[in-house]
Amino acid sequence: MARLCSAVCGADVFDPDYRINPLTIFVLLAINSYLICTGYTIYVDIYIERDWTKVLQALCLLGSAVQGYCKLLNGIWKKHTHRFLINELLEIYEKYDKYDADYRCYLSKSLDTVTYIIKIILVVYAGSVIGIISVVPIYRLLFHENIFVMQFLLPGIDPETEFGYIVMNCMHCTCIFFGAFGNFAADTFFFTYVSQIPLLANIMKCKFRDLNEELEELDMQDTRYKTVFKDILQWHQKYMKFISTVKDIYFWVVLVEMSTIALSIASTLFCLLLGKWVGGHGYLIYCFVILYLYCGLGTMVEISNDDVINSCYTDVIWYKLPVPEKKMLRMMLMMAQNTTGLTVGAVMPLTMNTGLQLTKAIYTWTMMLINFIN
Repeated sequence: MARLCSAVCGADVFDPDYRINPLTIFVLLAINSYLICTGYTIYVDIYIERDWTKVLQALCLLGSAVQGYCKLLNGIWKKHTHRFLINELLEIYEKYDKYDADYRCYLSKSLDTVTYIIKIILVVYAGSVIGIISVVPIYRLLFHENIFVMQFLLPGIDPETEFGYIVMNCMHCTCIFFGAFGNFAADTFFFTYVSQIPLLANIMKCKFRDLNEELEELDMQDTRYKTVFKDILQWHQKYMKFISTVKDIYFWVVLVEMSTIALSIASTLFCLLLGKWVGGHGYLIYCFVILYLYCGLGTMVEISNDDVINSCYTDVIWYKLPVPEKKMLRMMLMMAQNTTGLTVGAVMPLTMNTGLQLTKAIYTWTMMLINFIN
């Protein structure tokens, strides 16, 4: 599903033969056109109409456009890393699906989590797009009022004429269409990667269980436990590499997402309170859901890191290990304690607490804007 949506935007980077194609160029031109038109709209609002509230209307959807731009460039620039992560996950599922019931149970739970998250964001994206677009014909039919899907002007097009009204709304719908497909595909890949991190931690628990079984039947001449212990060390290295790869590939994406979504929520909330944007309710819900999904997944990574630490303490019969293996386990424990989760830039951790702090800041900004207008 995500590959299909990304192909619509000319960015199916998981295709080994992928190259930048005319559709990719068209989407890039559309995003740049939107940014130029938004700048033009802000100029008109400030220097011609002198209405500061309309500037905030123009900024409402700017955050989603910047997010989509960043995600598109990130996918194209780091396509090999994306393929590496997907191949890693495919190998894990193909390998451990042949193991015992505990492994398969964790695989099944992980798939259920991914499916649940994708269904949530699919409903949110579809509902937001339908809500933003459907308001336009409804108001035209019921109230005989011409409103627009988005809040930017086209140079040389008069929005007061019938021709200008149709052209602008067609341009707006095109931007909404490509923006929804692109952001949905990028978010789906991100959520898929991050939601697999608990799976890696749970598989480590199963490996500790296997080690305990070997230690319980330990013959001092039998070195089978060494093979299992070595596999655990290698798996922990894979776990840390997977997290660090996700952090590196999405460093700028998460930073842009959190900063621009805060701007979008504050601007949209302000416009809704003043009754300036009728279709903003669906977009506001979308912004809040995506904000807390990102923060919730960041918290999930921190919980997985804590689970790995606890597993090193409690899930292994460490006192039956020989001294060299005890030292290696202690080293693994030290590395696990220093494993960090996802961050918003290098400023703050990506957690639910960060989402709450952003929500408080958004409320404060909105109230300040309303007091300024009053």
